[in-house]
Amino acid sequence: MHTVVNHGLWIVSGLLLFVVALIRFSRPPTNRTGTTFLLFYTGVLFYYALLIGLWLLVIILVSAGGYGIDGIPIAQSLKANEWLSPSLPVVGFLLITVASQFKFVSKMDTAARQFCIQLAAIPAEAEQLAVELAHGQLLLSDRPLIETVSREITKNIGANALLFANDGALESRFTRAVSLYWLFIMPDNAGIPLPFPTNVSGRSTYTRIMRLNEKAVEQSIALYDSLMENALACFTSSKPTRAMEEALKKNIQDLSLTICRLIARWVLYLEVTENQRRKRLSNMGLNPRDHSPAFGRDQWVASILVIIVLFLFMSIAIPGQQPFSQTFMYSVLMAIQLGMAVIAGTAVAQRFIRRQEENVWKFPPLAELTISALVVVGLCIVLRIGWPLVPDLLNTGSISLTQSLTEFADRWPFVLLPFLCTFSIGLMCAHLGTRTWGWIRFALLGGLLNAGTFAIATILITQLLSVEFLQKIQGNSPGIIKLLVPLSVAGFVLGAIVLAIFPRSIRSNKLPTIFAPLRPLSIGADAGSAACGDQSNDTISEASERIGPRAASKELGAYNRNSVDELQGRYVCFRPTFSNSAVVNAYEVSIHWDDKRASLVFEERNRPDSSHSQVGQGYIPDGKPFMSLVTADKGAVRIIMVTRPDHDGVARGLILTLSNPGGTHFIPASAPVVLRRLSETIPQMGFVHQDSEDYPTYVRQLSEVEPEFATFASLSLGLKVVHNSAA
Repeated sequence: MHTVVNHGLWIVSGLLLFVVALIRFSRPPTNRTGTTFLLFYTGVLFYYALLIGLWLLVIILVSAGGYGIDGIPIAQSLKANEWLSPSLPVVGFLLITVASQFKFVSKMDTAARQFCIQLAAIPAEAEQLAVELAHGQLLLSDRPLIETVSREITKNIGANALLFANDGALESRFTRAVSLYWLFIMPDNAGIPLPFPTNVSGRSTYTRIMRLNEKAVEQSIALYDSLMENALACFTSSKPTRAMEEALKKNIQDLSLTICRLIARWVLYLEVTENQRRKRLSNMGLNPRDHSPAFGRDQWVASILVIIVLFLFMSIAIPGQQPFSQTFMYSVLMAIQLGMAVIAGTAVAQRFIRRQEENVWKFPPLAELTISALVVVGLCIVLRIGWPLVPDLLNTGSISLTQSLTEFADRWPFVLLPFLCTFSIGLMCAHLGTRTWGWIRFALLGGLLNAGTFAIATILITQLLSVEFLQKIQGNSPGIIKLLVPLSVAGFVLGAIVLAIFPRSIRSNKLPTIFAPLRPLSIGADAGSAACGDQSNDTISEASERIGPRAASKELGAYNRNSVDELQGRYVCFRPTFSNSAVVNAYEVSIHWDDKRASLVFEERNRPDSSHSQVGQGYIPDGKPFMSLVTADKGAVRIIMVTRPDHDGVARGLILTLSNPGGTHFIPASAPVVLRRLSETIPQMGFVHQDSEDYPTYVRQLSEVEPEFATFASLSLGLKVVHNSAA
């Protein structure tokens, strides 16, 4: 009975400490809504692990005696009496809880919690999702909501301000902002049902989010009132000034982002997985970016299982002195530790890749990797100390912390393996993950690099382990080979698995497509072949024959950098808009050479319809005075085909893309397009109307495209249609 009570005190104290960690980590309450479910509880577990380590340290100090600190005077004064020994876990828990009320300890606790909050990406995940939603598409499907928005705009502003098409026009953006307000803010403000499908949990979560973010809700209401005032001034004016339009654009942006922050927090709190969040947002009519995790749950479990099986196989091939049950337990333990290293390394690599704004080499994220590796080591220490307690509890009904600490003292050098593994996986994924190689090349290189890291770690571990311990696990003839071979093989397999299946969406997230502007585009050096079915870009890239050093592939035109240097620079690209051909859409296009893809790459900037901004590659045929700027994804292609710039820096041609006249209806569309090299004088960008001073120049140069630089073939009015009776 006495033993059961002791065990109960340990378990209850540990559970209460987790409750304390969860409560502290959830302050303020909006922390939970500021990131994903997985990241939040990862931060909680890291914070809990820090508290567990501190808790065990307090227990050791209070009990003193047998852990090598007898020489410290304070340890002698803190030695527990016999009556206090059974309640040591409770005493340690109370000391940690009460000590946080002191100012110095509170500062340390706040710093530790803040580190874990940053590790959990609070509120970075919510902000990122909010920005993506604010610039994404909105396709309303609820008929009453569409009628309400139409009535609100038509009655208060006018029919000319209503446009549900996602074409980037000011009317479209205004209608979208009003729709967002009636979609998510008005149900709380007016006490009406939510205009999108949800369940009881969704409605209760909605209420909680709105109450936790009352200031944001009030700000949205004030911004909406200001939006309607600015819209009334702009859309009812016969000649709206640029100041009116800029004020309305800013109002639209502020309101959309404020509302999307609330939507992002609601979805992050409500849904656990990425697929569930995408489905929930899709039901609302929103189109977020598809962010895949750096290393998914299924891949993580598969890698752990492979490492366990591999360790067991190696223990049979190279037998030691430990029984099979103990070998199995420590194989599982090592696999879990390496799994934590993989999570930490790939998470840092994913964040590093997302921060890259240009395709240039950047210094490795050593600071983040060091912090992540130290956190992994802390978790591994806690795991290694607690791991032997489980079989003891199952076999004998009691636990021996002294024996567990003794075993850890013998095996502690093994924590170097996950420490170095975090660096190895993180650096490989960060600097190789964006390349367009085949999976076999990734697997071989990842395996060799990680095997080398594990070999170095094994040498260090062998030097740090005692001879007595090596004889205990290897017999009377211990040697480094018996550890070097299995660990190096495990490192090779783990590195090959991680780098081979590191998500392709992470490797190539720098090339978005026009048809799904907020989804990553998988496009390699052979971008144009994306329309050729399901053939892998990596396979095509490997098959591409490079022509000399620093040359593009044959499919791109086999041009080298020297031959296209004159094409690099900044241009203003302008064409008629598809919704209103009297309005010119003008924006900046930057063309530069990309060493990683060995080709010209273009990037569109400052588009008024920014959700459709493009990044793609240049196709330049040999012997023809034309070049094509292409983006492609899963068979969908947008092409700008223009002449090479003349002596005035002007390139003329056609654009072929899809137009979205309304709802989900898309049609092919083409228009004349001109690229003009930018000089010191920057022309007007955005949607250019007839009252602009740059409008006549734009129209004159667009009118010069046909027929000298492009032609539109159409059926002649006198053409007769002949019916074949045999058909």
